[in-house]
Amino acid sequence: MSAPARRDRARAFVPDLIPEPKDLDRTGPLDAREVRDLERVHEARDHYQTARWIRGKALDAALRRGLYRGEDGQRTRQQYLDDEWDGMSETAAYREAAAWPLAREISEAWGRPAPDSHVQALTEAAEAHGLATVTQWYVELRRHGQETGRRVTAAVASNLADHLLGGEGPKVALDPLFTPRQLPPAKKKSAAARTKTGGTAPEHPLSHLNLAALSAEQIGRLDAWLAAEAAATGIPPERAADLLVSTLTEADLSKWVTP
Repeated sequence: MSAPARRDRARAFVPDLIPEPKDLDRTGPLDAREVRDLERVHEARDHYQTARWIRGKALDAALRRGLYRGEDGQRTRQQYLDDEWDGMSETAAYREAAAWPLAREISEAWGRPAPDSHVQALTEAAEAHGLATVTQWYVELRRHGQETGRRVTAAVASNLADHLLGGEGPKVALDPLFTPRQLPPAKKKSAAARTKTGGTAPEHPLSHLNLAALSAEQIGRLDAWLAAEAAATGIPPERAADLLVSTLTEADLSKWVTP
């Protein structure tokens, strides 16, 4: 079933319709009942994602309308978040509140909700270029991924955001967005740091020695993780990459090697 045909799943979802999880030894094509059960599994998934943007809208309303202050008018935003939102920080609250309009737009245009990491990656671009523009390009990206058999990951969504925020114009070439970004070059250690264990610093960088290097698959995994963590913490992916590389290159590999 195509994505737009799923438009009303979450609205009609009833939790009791989820099939009971149990081990079954089945092979071959799904029968009619299994097709229905799978549809209900997907209804539950879409309901959860839709509930996420509804939650974001509710949080946005509480903050912007000043409802957090309580009946006595004395409660602060953080006190409200501690009391009613499981101790969420104000930073996380405003990040979630800012994301719901785009999440709703994508859900309505694409026919199913987008993952939280995709929405968070694109929120800044939506603030800069408008919900309609970013939603249009995200839907085009998802369709292109379906047509070419490629997954739209959080890293791919971040690539789209980077393009839109980079001032390169409204026309987006979709194929390059699926190419993993290269990690930034490692910071050079001082001579003292390189020789503190008694050895001498290598004369050439690692790539010139034909030693082990990151594979494309490893770079892709790192890129996806960085995009997700950047979205979760509210920092640019480039900053997240710099922090990761700095943390790793300022320590000796021996810390992680088991004797």
